[in-house]
Amino acid sequence: MRQIGRRARRVRTAAVVAVCAAMTVTACGRSNEPPERPYKPEATTAPAPDLQQFYSQTLDWQRCENNSKMQCAELTVPMDYANPGGETITIAVARYRAAKAIGSVVINPGGPGGSGIDFVGRFRHEAGEQLRDNLDIVSFDPRGVQRSVPVQCLPGPELDVFFATDVDPSTPRGLAAAQASADMFGKACLENTGPVLGYIDTVSTARDLDVLRAALRESTLTYLGFSYGTQLGATYAELFPKRVGRMVLDGAVDPTMTPSESSITQAGGFESALRAYAADCLKAKDCPMSGTVDDAVQQIGDVLDQARARPLKTSSKRVVTGTLAFYGIAVALYRQDSWRLLTEALRPAINDGDGTALLWNADAYFDRDPDGTYTTNSIEAFIAISCADARGDVTPEVMAAEVTELKRVAPTFWQYFAYDAIGCANWPTPVAEQPAAFTASGAPPIVVVGTTNDPATPYAQAKSLAAMLESGRLVTYEGEGHCAYLTAGSCIRDAVDGFLVDGTVPKDGLKCR
Repeated sequence: MRQIGRRARRVRTAAVVAVCAAMTVTACGRSNEPPERPYKPEATTAPAPDLQQFYSQTLDWQRCENNSKMQCAELTVPMDYANPGGETITIAVARYRAAKAIGSVVINPGGPGGSGIDFVGRFRHEAGEQLRDNLDIVSFDPRGVQRSVPVQCLPGPELDVFFATDVDPSTPRGLAAAQASADMFGKACLENTGPVLGYIDTVSTARDLDVLRAALRESTLTYLGFSYGTQLGATYAELFPKRVGRMVLDGAVDPTMTPSESSITQAGGFESALRAYAADCLKAKDCPMSGTVDDAVQQIGDVLDQARARPLKTSSKRVVTGTLAFYGIAVALYRQDSWRLLTEALRPAINDGDGTALLWNADAYFDRDPDGTYTTNSIEAFIAISCADARGDVTPEVMAAEVTELKRVAPTFWQYFAYDAIGCANWPTPVAEQPAAFTASGAPPIVVVGTTNDPATPYAQAKSLAAMLESGRLVTYEGEGHCAYLTAGSCIRDAVDGFLVDGTVPKDGLKCR
């Protein structure tokens, strides 16, 4: 999924909240599975001779510890693709076999920072039967994520403070404090992660994806990416258009947007989703808001303002700051079936000033257990990968103009998206070179799926990505929520499964409700 914003936490982040519980990848024995499909020599041809050793490798699939139905393996790739003879790193990979597999589909849950290995079990459970029966479902933890040379920055108690603190960069003193906090975080990431921090960009991960394709012995890549996973897929398609097979990009990101444009667009998306939630809540007798939709949204905004002025009490020793209240609200806007959780969290906050349930929601967003343990590194990885890919403009005039636009498109949420650029301004590793365009010239049809009221990756981005890809085909879900394949029903599911399994290209402009 797409994380909220780009700047370093609280200085910001999408929530990877919906992914499954973690599973270790340590092998404990071989599994009784169908035999591997026939070897395809053309699949392992490297794009350059000095990469051939990586493209020729064979994955040693074994049963995953604590999950006998899933197989795990490790993929070896160069840390730096410009120096393939140098240090190598390993990428954790997992798969579920299909009984009558005709190929593999590689999936990515988004983020950046989402663990594909944590996600793959949930995906298999909720995916269409046609896909499950015919395609091996493969996923991986991208470099920097969880089991693949993970980004490590701060210990849990310090992350608690970093994620919760409210700052006001609109004043010189507040801006300096926010910049100092972001710089501290970046320095800690470099110290605790090491040199690999400079090589966790999206282009490098897209190159890993092609090595994985070769290791799967697939001549072309069948791929389903969600949210940021669409940026990864579009990057792969631009780098390797002739290796694209059947590709679906759901909850699409426009990879040509600047960090500022992305923040403004996403802020507007969450504001729109908030209004949709408020309108729905007001229809229920137990809604804690009242009046018109504008009134209800204002009452939610008042909770945020109150939390910033004086943090909300909880049933624990912790309190809910404005930043934590925002995440406690925003995370429930990702899926319409989470709106009920938001109502249950807002009721005590509005009626009694009690932020306990909002804190529970926020902790779910950050993958924080009640004992204070962060069960994944998704947020740290999100920040690091975002900073590796792009740097925003920190010119005071530019940031002031951004604030003006944010206030216009997101009057309730604007301050939680403002000044994002300071988070990466002094990041300790260089920004990676990105593709000049995302046309994927020569690639076969690429299906782009967009949801009309997607909060995290607003629909305009899906239209933009489908248009810039020379072979893009737009499929629209007219509804709520972030991404559509797993939640939107049979129209979207059948279109995606038919394409990935049988190669039936959906009609460009197909609309589902």
